[in-house]
Amino acid sequence: MKRSFIAFGAIGILVILLTGFFIGNLFLSSSIYPKKIVYGNGISLPSGYRGVTDSSAYAKEATQIYATSGDINSIDRRIVKNGRANIEVENFDLSVSKIKELANSFGGYITGSNMWTSDSNIKNGNITVKIPENRFEAFGDSLGQIGIVKSKETSANDVTEEYIDLQARVKNLKNQEYRYTELLSMAKSVEDVLAIEVQLGRIRGEIESYERRIKYLDNTTSYGTFYLTLNEPEKIVHEWGIKKAFNQAIDALIISIAGIIILGGFLIPIAIMAGILYFVVKYIRKRTKK
Repeated sequence: MKRSFIAFGAIGILVILLTGFFIGNLFLSSSIYPKKIVYGNGISLPSGYRGVTDSSAYAKEATQIYATSGDINSIDRRIVKNGRANIEVENFDLSVSKIKELANSFGGYITGSNMWTSDSNIKNGNITVKIPENRFEAFGDSLGQIGIVKSKETSANDVTEEYIDLQARVKNLKNQEYRYTELLSMAKSVEDVLAIEVQLGRIRGEIESYERRIKYLDNTTSYGTFYLTLNEPEKIVHEWGIKKAFNQAIDALIISIAGIIILGGFLIPIAIMAGILYFVVKYIRKRTKK
């Protein structure tokens, strides 16, 4: 009898743990221990993060074009060049130094970088490099000096017509500004002065906006942008796996306990309601018999 009680107790505990593990996996396994990677100086980010800057960030809405073919042929073409490459490197830190040296040799420079470390202490990161437009392709061809180039792509966007159109708009607006300035000097009433100043404010705001865009195009067409992603290869380590199995066992235990707590939170209110209902029914029957 005593042995049967012990056996039933052990089976009951096993069933509770298994139920808890199932419920814990169902509700919590994806959120209790999310894998983390270290970004920069200790900032945690979700595993698998790849923060490569998207070249579409430079896309702008098309403007109406007024430039003629003669205007376009009369100046140097304006080309926005972008490229990206994934490179496998043996040593991340040494490769960053190589990129700096390589960029300098082509007259370019690094504008941004980040690094993260995986759970297995493998370093990965992104480097953004600016390269003079006329040496952009040559720089892309030399990336094999850094490591094994897994993938590479480049794009070129001709913005010559937009550039000429912006210059024409600025020229027209400055002519308008000059005429309104003359009118302002001849205005004789406060109402005329205020009306002219409103128009001058609008014109000067548009000029500033177009000039900012022209400056942006000057910068992006003078230098192309290369986005480099560096990845160290995963180390192949032969081990017994006891530590990993032990950690997984602890995770499974914690998930089981969490599942039991969730199960308890679900069953306890039911048990309380069932108990109350039982005593209510018992009380009613007792009163009925009397």
